[in-house]
Amino acid sequence: MKRKIKVIFKMPMMIILIIILLFFTPFAIYSPGENRNRGVVTALGIDRLGSEYEISLLTFIPTANQSYQEKSSVISGKGASVAEAVYNAQIAMGRAVGLAHAKTTVVNEDLLNEDVTSTIDYLSRVASLPENTVFICTNKSAKEMLESSHDLVNNLGLKLEQIVGYNASNLYVTDTSLEAFYKGYYSPTKSSLIGYLTIEDDANKSEENSEISQAQNTSEGQSEGTQGSSNSSSGSSGAQGKHIVNQGEAVLLKEGKKVAHLDVDQLNGINLLNPKSVNQIVTIDDVEKNGQTLSMQYKIKTKKTLITTKFENNVPIFVAHLILGVELVEINGTHENLKVNTEFSEVSKEIADKIEAKIKEQFTASLKVLRECDTDVIGLARTFFFNNRKEFMKFVEELGGKEEVDKFIDYVVFKLNTVIQPD
Repeated sequence: MKRKIKVIFKMPMMIILIIILLFFTPFAIYSPGENRNRGVVTALGIDRLGSEYEISLLTFIPTANQSYQEKSSVISGKGASVAEAVYNAQIAMGRAVGLAHAKTTVVNEDLLNEDVTSTIDYLSRVASLPENTVFICTNKSAKEMLESSHDLVNNLGLKLEQIVGYNASNLYVTDTSLEAFYKGYYSPTKSSLIGYLTIEDDANKSEENSEISQAQNTSEGQSEGTQGSSNSSSGSSGAQGKHIVNQGEAVLLKEGKKVAHLDVDQLNGINLLNPKSVNQIVTIDDVEKNGQTLSMQYKIKTKKTLITTKFENNVPIFVAHLILGVELVEINGTHENLKVNTEFSEVSKEIADKIEAKIKEQFTASLKVLRECDTDVIGLARTFFFNNRKEFMKFVEELGGKEEVDKFIDYVVFKLNTVIQPD
């Protein structure tokens, strides 16, 4: 034993290690948990109430339970500035706010009437709001959106960011993170897209909740009524009878302000040139077959794109070759007709022409909005800069310099060549 001790004392690093363990182990064992001092925020909401801001925090509350379900709560604070509102929310929470785990940031649509960066600048610079947070807006208050998310977790096990996350890889195919917003904001065209979710009232659910509450109050005694009141308080998130709906919409921003609201068809038009944009449904309503007018729905299963740019007589020309693999999914809104009309599995020239006309119509409508708002979220200026730098810089100088590069989209001639084939 003495020999082993002598060997240890001959090793200085071992002595240092032993001292560190003796000094820090008691503190590590008996010090309180970090959750006592810092609240973990999983989603953040920002609203403007007159001259005040309201910051709402969806916080994760570590609680021992046997259901393995996270318990969360919405805590809010108001103030004349975002910093003051966050400070007041911390006071209400009784903990310091930690935004490093905030996966979703929601702003009210009214906030987009002014430069939204003036609102979120403090949160991203000082409060450590992560840039990979999903950045979305809603038609109602952001606080109401966070409160409605309780039903998603409790009933479906679905978190708020997953509603947008699904569309990020299937429908939007547009990065709606805070980082992507800032990249668009500080780009030469100063334009970007963010996701849009709506909160809708569920009349049936509201009536059901009202009937249950009325039955509890009238049929039970005072003690029972007190119990029912406490259940309502703990189970209600302030948004009963409401649900969150994602209709594939988005908001087009220029210099941090809302300039247009895009529906799903316009968003599909923007994503037409994106090779990652698949699973979109194209509906054709005027197919004639055996004396019947059929409505047919095709899904874009695969997409290949080849894009070239050039200048002809000082005119920028954008050429896109698209190969779309489509699959018939419904006829007249049902699957049953597919068994009878199996001949539609082959894409005829008539069907291909109608699909081509439909997607080009969507693209034209989207392009009209982008030109009216002088916004470029499809990367036209960037593509021409890399492919035809000399001609592009000359053209921009003739427009009036770099300050006018956002108007470049108005002068581009588009040529779309499509090949529609069964997948």
